[in-house]
Amino acid sequence: MTNEKIPVTIITGFLGAGKTTLLNHLIRKHPEKKFAIIENEFGDVPIDQELVVNAKDGIFEMANGCICCSLNAELGELLQKLTSDDYDFNHLIIETTGIAEPDGIASAFIGRRRSSKFILDATICLADSHDITQNLKERGEAHKQISFADVVVLNKIDLVSQDELDAVRIAITTQNAEASVFQCSYGNIHENVLDLKAYDSHRLERKLLNPHRHHQHNELVAHSFEIEEPLISERFEHWITMLLFLSGYQIYRIKGVLNLKGETNKVIFQSVRSNSKLDVGSPWTEGEFRVSKIVFIGNNIKRALLEKGLKGCLE
Repeated sequence: MTNEKIPVTIITGFLGAGKTTLLNHLIRKHPEKKFAIIENEFGDVPIDQELVVNAKDGIFEMANGCICCSLNAELGELLQKLTSDDYDFNHLIIETTGIAEPDGIASAFIGRRRSSKFILDATICLADSHDITQNLKERGEAHKQISFADVVVLNKIDLVSQDELDAVRIAITTQNAEASVFQCSYGNIHENVLDLKAYDSHRLERKLLNPHRHHQHNELVAHSFEIEEPLISERFEHWITMLLFLSGYQIYRIKGVLNLKGETNKVIFQSVRSNSKLDVGSPWTEGEFRVSKIVFIGNNIKRALLEKGLKGCLE
């Protein structure tokens, strides 16, 4: 293992979307990478036993250089095993179950000690073009998977007409206007969905300074704020810590570029569930309009309470 941080890609999507097919395609497409793959449902993934060259502690080493294992224990324990000297890999992919909420896994890589070895790269949500509209009507998990994603891949486009595909794209962008949307059949995506650095503070800064409009769908909401007055660092940190402690189960993700009083640089804040971190961004340039922009994504979170809390961070 090297001292460089290992990027982590989370693949999510509702039952039957084709996550494993996409995963197999990515492995074939990137022979230069040494993947470690964590499967929530290992038994459902066909493994060619001829490719297995060594198996220990439930971790299978493959002849193609990949490592595959099952998330049948606490994630931290499994990551500790994988980062031992016995295994050599430079990209970690975690495939969730079809009804999993990806923020629970992503939170393991934000603001914790193990983030010194791993860096969250992006969450990819695979969506069945034929079924996703109905899933969004009926299943809360589908809403959370789409809303949390950095990239949405519309799979099985061969099963729908162009009009149906256009309607699906509108439904996706209504749910998550910030995600990139790609399309494919049989998981054979042409665009690159690895090494996206979606959680990189500088990329996040550029994205948030040119925000899209945000959405509300039933209890799942995204509230965005712009604050022209500088925030007081101590007040903001105290308030956000209490907010995540009391309501972290409701708040899936927060992304913000902050104008803190006395700071010459932008400050990038992001959280997943109750885990959070602050990073120093680029300097505020002379004449640049200094404004804080922050987005909250979560379940049934009240805009008025967030607005009151942010106002309490001002002088």
